[in-house]
Amino acid sequence: MIRFASCLLFTVFLTFFSISVKAQNTANLYYIIKKEKVEDGSLKLVYRDQNDSVRPIQMCYPRLKAEGLYVEDGVPVFHFRRIPSTEFDAVPDCISNSTPLGRFEIDLRKRKIGDTHKIAKLPFRAINWNASLTLYKIRPGQNGNPVFAVSDPASMLVSVIYGYTFGFSKIDHESITNYYTTIGPFVGITSASLTSETVTNPQLLAKDQSNVAYSYGLSAVLGRNNFGFSLSFGFDASIGKNSSLWIYQHKPWFGIGVSAGLGMF
Repeated sequence: MIRFASCLLFTVFLTFFSISVKAQNTANLYYIIKKEKVEDGSLKLVYRDQNDSVRPIQMCYPRLKAEGLYVEDGVPVFHFRRIPSTEFDAVPDCISNSTPLGRFEIDLRKRKIGDTHKIAKLPFRAINWNASLTLYKIRPGQNGNPVFAVSDPASMLVSVIYGYTFGFSKIDHESITNYYTTIGPFVGITSASLTSETVTNPQLLAKDQSNVAYSYGLSAVLGRNNFGFSLSFGFDASIGKNSSLWIYQHKPWFGIGVSAGLGMF
């Protein structure tokens, strides 16, 4: 009964944590709309007021932040974030805090049958969470042992990364594809295998053992939509009996793994 209650409590915690992280990731993501792209025609904006009437609009600020990008009936739609400046609030047709609520669209329509499909690109930024599974570690030589590479289920690292994300969205009339890089610190859980070959003094080790360990370091994620590959530089710290004997205790390693963006897109 106690074990069941513990599992249930952990499941509830994990569910609320996942929902909270997803909400944070979505809230922290913003797109950058640049005036120069609008003026040179590479990004065509359409503004519809609350009556669904198209109204003239222009970019007066060099760049603005947007969010909530999605595709509806073949039309990319978004809205602007509140603008910290009031410089153009009184200027007609300028996108500002005084602009009535409505709908902003990206015009990707084909004018002729022979026209190629149009594509728009929007840069974006975010501070967000990622989950990572490090599948392969390379450890520099320690205590006279050579460079050691390991990839087995027992030594895999499950970690969370909190970092700065930058990238761009490739938008067409059907979908939005996101490409990004995330860089930030990570912390996670793994295991430490203590054997006669991985301890400083084998005589003090009665038998081989496996300890729980925590990891910390820095990761870079190269991703597409909510999935990507992670490159990590980190350190492991064994917890428990004989941890001080482990030759890799707080020693650096390099890792390769996979990552999930936890609902950022």
